Amino acid sequence: MKKSAAAIDDRQGVIPIDLPPAPRLSSDEKARDELLGMVETLAAAKRHPWSARLLGWQVRRFDALKLLLTPIDAAAATSRFQAELERLGPPEE
Repeated sequence: MKKSAAAIDDRQGVIPIDLPPAPRLSSDEKARDELLGMVETLAAAKRHPWSARLLGWQVRRFDALKLLLTPIDAAAATSRFQAELERLGPPEE
């Protein structure tokens, strides 16, 4: 075996281990379906389908699930969700 085989080659790049994870290229399908289901439930309703307490829980759930989507899908779902909430007005107690 040659001694040159053990020499360090400066042309070879370093593997970046500490880089942050790359952005997702696709959304989590289950989370996307759940979010769209929530939006469709609101779109089909003439008044709030959930009580004020349950609506608060659904909003927190929505915020957690949208983190599993790509930024564009999350923005689209959020705008539809907010538009439906504004259309329905404040929930009844």
